[in-house]
Amino acid sequence: MEWTKADTEHLRAFRNLLDCDDIKLKQEIKQRLLNNKYIIKVLANKELEDADAEPDDYFGINIKPYYMIPETQTSAQNIICFETSNEPRSRWETATVEKYQQIIFYILCHSNNAIEPMTSVARHDLLAALIMEEFNFKVLSCGRIHLLSDKPGITDERYLSRTIIFSCKSDSNLVKTQNGTTRIINKSLIQ
Repeated sequence: MEWTKADTEHLRAFRNLLDCDDIKLKQEIKQRLLNNKYIIKVLANKELEDADAEPDDYFGINIKPYYMIPETQTSAQNIICFETSNEPRSRWETATVEKYQQIIFYILCHSNNAIEPMTSVARHDLLAALIMEEFNFKVLSCGRIHLLSDKPGITDERYLSRTIIFSCKSDSNLVKTQNGTTRIINKSLIQ
């Protein structure tokens, strides 16, 4: 099976489709994190700072759209991971038009630079405060989000962590795109 440019474009289109709430919401979160100069500064990636890197360069290194505990590293890294999840308004309602959308942030800060020197505040707490300032009670594509949970933790002897969960009530995937046309789905069957 030969791979074509059209195949690549088909995959890239998922970044902007209204159908996939997770991809759409993660793109929005990514941009908010990368556009926040305070978050970028407190992540304290010396290598990227010395290279005069752009905020986009932090994506995949210090800001990740998935939760993964870093492998052994030669330098102390601070990382913000984020995930999205949703469920119907009630576990017992399967034909609902609403769902609860959650955004989960996992903040991981290496113990070698756990205290942020400009503020003398624990780095994972400061990053959590900046994320709350950026997201709490803000309107995203899923609706107005609010803080649901904020818990500290440790992943291992090297990383301090903080898990923050935001929630909102959202439409339950009521659109479908086929052949480049997006429409609202009712009880009709998609083929």
